[in-house]
Amino acid sequence: MSDNEKKSDNPPPRSEDHKRKIPPANSKAALVWLLVMLVLGGLLLFKNYTPKEVKTLKQSEFEKLLVPPAKIQSAVIVNDIDSVFDIEGQYLPENGVKPVNYRTKVIYSPYLSELLRNTSVEVKSNNSGFWHIFWVGIAPVLLIGAFIYFISMRQMRMSGHNALDFGKSKARMIPPDELNVKFDDIAGADEAKEEIAELVEYLKDPIRFQLVGGKIPKGCLLVGEPGTGKTLMAKAVACEAGVPFFSISGSDFVEMFVGVGASRVRDMFEQARKHTPCLIFIDEIDAVGRSRFSGWGGGHDEREQTLNAMLVEMDGLESRNGVIVLAATNRPDVLDPALLRPGRFDRQVVMDLPDINGRRKILDVHIKKIRIDSSVDLDVIARTTPGFSGADLANLCNEAALLAARRNREAVSQAELEEARDKVSYGSERRSRKITDRERRLTAWHEAGHALIALHHEFCTPLHKVTIIPRGQAYLGATFTMPKEDVYTKSKRELEAEMAMSMGGRAAEELAFGDITTGASADIRHLTDIARHMVCIYGMSDKIGPIKVGDFSIHPHLRIDGPTPDQLAPETAREIDLEVRRLIETALQSARDCLSTHRDELDKLANALLERETLSVDEINTLLELDPPPSAPDGSADAAETETSAPTTDHGETRSDSIQA
Repeated sequence: MSDNEKKSDNPPPRSEDHKRKIPPANSKAALVWLLVMLVLGGLLLFKNYTPKEVKTLKQSEFEKLLVPPAKIQSAVIVNDIDSVFDIEGQYLPENGVKPVNYRTKVIYSPYLSELLRNTSVEVKSNNSGFWHIFWVGIAPVLLIGAFIYFISMRQMRMSGHNALDFGKSKARMIPPDELNVKFDDIAGADEAKEEIAELVEYLKDPIRFQLVGGKIPKGCLLVGEPGTGKTLMAKAVACEAGVPFFSISGSDFVEMFVGVGASRVRDMFEQARKHTPCLIFIDEIDAVGRSRFSGWGGGHDEREQTLNAMLVEMDGLESRNGVIVLAATNRPDVLDPALLRPGRFDRQVVMDLPDINGRRKILDVHIKKIRIDSSVDLDVIARTTPGFSGADLANLCNEAALLAARRNREAVSQAELEEARDKVSYGSERRSRKITDRERRLTAWHEAGHALIALHHEFCTPLHKVTIIPRGQAYLGATFTMPKEDVYTKSKRELEAEMAMSMGGRAAEELAFGDITTGASADIRHLTDIARHMVCIYGMSDKIGPIKVGDFSIHPHLRIDGPTPDQLAPETAREIDLEVRRLIETALQSARDCLSTHRDELDKLANALLERETLSVDEINTLLELDPPPSAPDGSADAAETETSAPTTDHGETRSDSIQA
């Protein structure tokens, strides 16, 4: 049998785009219903149509027209309630040729009855009979019902489902040739690719594993921060293995109807078993897989029934060979333990934020899509973007390309890449903000104080640049530092240096102006967090000792900063506060001593900032006639920066907090 014949026997399933197209038969039915409604509405309006020029007659005038010779030409009783008649018709006025429409309300009397019997005009009644009941009672109901039916059926056809399809799975089957994603397209996640490659090998050659008695994991949970490439990894697995790929979101299982979620789970697995071996990918599984009895509803709500159905389908009494479930979440802490046990999601693959080498590889992937010139140094960008995910780096490259286009440049330069990096990290420059001369001077000395501490303190993170231009939430200025490499631990001396740098702005204000401003509020908040962590978590206080004091755990849905008061004895809490205050005062005094020693450099750097607004570290070294900063000393932590950006200290009461941990 040829390949074409095989394809004809098993045609690929139709995508949602094909399902959403309304067939011609449905279009004709909709047109017929529309015509029926128009005809019924027209007949109803025509039947109840009353000419505008109608003369209202009193009962005496009507009786006078009935007296021979009668002027009444027609009389129709349209309403009859408790011997009160509503009569409509036409009469011929005196000395008139054209009939006049009339309407009258009369009360039954023997005299009126005698006049009606003696007149030659036939009196008709229109308030009884089948047609009256139909037009008054039945036709409006039919018209409204047809309209509602037409609208509801149209909505169902537009959503791609028939009236009874709400229990069917919304999972969309994507053939492998439509994915076009390979492992080579994913950079910065080498360990995750190696761990998940076993699934690909099993899907390609399952007999090799079965011969030695091995069982492939039934499920694999991709865990990581947003933008780390979890969905991209799932597509790459399906594309590399060459098997059908069912994709669905966790929120697609839950509907307003009870039992729909569980029905969709069963239907999804039933469809998957017809295409084994295959992959099911559930994105954001925490929407349906939250832990049961955790305060998120009763014991029998719709979400729990959906979760129970998923647990049974993944590992119940019946075998589910050939169906591998991939799921992605950035909240594994809220998932139900039964969902994470072996036999269901046997393996958790961590998609972590990339390190400096991973960021370099990711930049290589995305930089191919834009034109760059010879000045671009991706190593600098990779080193200055700690904490960036793959999505952030892709956005950085795109922002650089847009910035180069706005500047009418043919290619992206290093300047555009660095500007895009700062924009993604801290926001756009706000040069239009009107700042007084006094605030510019305060900002210049404030930022110069931060910069000098970073330059002269032995254990500070190396300075990158300083600016007094507002950017993002930094209302007045910012100081940027750039680590030489990624670090995951910090020594006590490095934390003390970071605290001293945070106090550099306040110390510079005291030294230059003899006063302090609100611009150091964010610096104080950052400084206090470091000091409290040193005392309560890191064990860096000789007085408290190397113990953990208080509960600093982060609740998934509540913001809790610092230890709760009821978990500490009053004496212990007082000792902690005194130690935190001692560390802060020591950092402030260290900043004062450093700036007093280099007072001339402080004034020179602040005046240069007033003139040029932004200075790089090379420009500062040239200005102050300093040598480039030496390499990190042996006593510092050798590893690499916390997975966050280097600290940003800025002048302004409202701004983003320092990002260095």
